[in-house]
Amino acid sequence: GAEMNEAAEPHAMAGTRRWWWAAVVAVLAGIVVYAVMHEAGKAPAPGAASAPGDASAPGGHIGHEMGHVERPPMSADDERYAHALWQVHDKVRASAVKMTFAGLAYKMGDTDKAVMRDKVLPLIAVFDAAHASAEAIQVPAGMRALHVDYLKAVSLYQKAAREMTSSLKKDDGHLLVAHGYSEQASTLLLKVGDTLWPGEYKPN
Repeated sequence: GAEMNEAAEPHAMAGTRRWWWAAVVAVLAGIVVYAVMHEAGKAPAPGAASAPGDASAPGGHIGHEMGHVERPPMSADDERYAHALWQVHDKVRASAVKMTFAGLAYKMGDTDKAVMRDKVLPLIAVFDAAHASAEAIQVPAGMRALHVDYLKAVSLYQKAAREMTSSLKKDDGHLLVAHGYSEQASTLLLKVGDTLWPGEYKPN
């Protein structure tokens, strides 16, 4: 009986690890689906701000419908900031999705760790460049706190990418750390996006 119990323990531990990673994969998949729908699949909300020159809402007027809270119009400086940051954000969000899918493919057994690392490695340079570009943007006084959140989010993606490419060993603890960074970054970016690009308004 004792020998059977000892033999069963490794199998039980392996089963626990498989369950844990299945849960992580499910969470990651949920984050990706939500982020993709939020970032790319939604039509502009009635409360979306308008870019300078946007004929659909002259003068930056914000529409109003039943059940939607009307947002105050952005100033010209705020509009310029939103436009400039979108040029950075467009690359950041695409790279974040690529990084998450690379991790998912590895955990689902579709690729090995070396392939995952090769996919994520180029994204480090993208996040580094995005952080530098965001830092160089002139930020209106009313957007400074939001900009700090944006820089923090990009920094977290930088850390996540470096964690994912830091080791080819069998221990996947660093991937759990990377997942934590990515989850924090995603939360911050959703907050920034809801303020600057409500309903996924995209500056012209």
